[in-house]
Amino acid sequence: MAIENPRFIKKVEKRIRRLQRQLSRKQKGSNNRNKHVLKLQKEYMNLKDMREDFYDKVSTAIAKQYDTIVIEDLNVQGMMQNHHIAKSLSDVSFYSFKQKLLYKAEKYGKNIIEIGRFDPSSKICSRCGNIKHDLKLSDRIYHCDVCGLTIDRDHNASKNIRKIGLIKVGSVRSELTPVEIATSGLYGIYPYRQMSVVEAGSSDALAER
Repeated sequence: MAIENPRFIKKVEKRIRRLQRQLSRKQKGSNNRNKHVLKLQKEYMNLKDMREDFYDKVSTAIAKQYDTIVIEDLNVQGMMQNHHIAKSLSDVSFYSFKQKLLYKAEKYGKNIIEIGRFDPSSKICSRCGNIKHDLKLSDRIYHCDVCGLTIDRDHNASKNIRKIGLIKVGSVRSELTPVEIATSGLYGIYPYRQMSVVEAGSSDALAER
């Protein structure tokens, strides 16, 4: 299930920009400036209330529907350095949503599994396990050069997050023993990962498949 980002900032930023321009032209200490400050504060408060209401409804719906929820620990601070996506990330506010989800999961007695930020969920093919090293942030569609899977980037990542999370806690059985999994990276998670043409650098592997 995909939940569209309502992009709250875009809905109110036009009004906020207008008020900010008007505020910059007001004389400091004047009644008109004080009135505009209050109007601007009200817009920011509306934005906060809209976001809180949305997160509350979504986190409640997820916690009620699923017994086990797998999330990914994202390096949001590092991602914010990219000015192309900084505003969108700020709009989403991952930390606030995560806190609400944790609270709702505890309230309804559900399990939360969190995978590490260094698990390459976006670059792994959710079907065969091949790693696409040249995947760029602008690539919204994931195309695997090995098995031919074509899928939405975020949908592909969500499949990997679920699979990695469930295997890490032992809810899903992998093809290898725990010792083998611990010493073989992701080979125990993806049954065809050892056939990766990109990583092995061999065309014979594809022929064997």
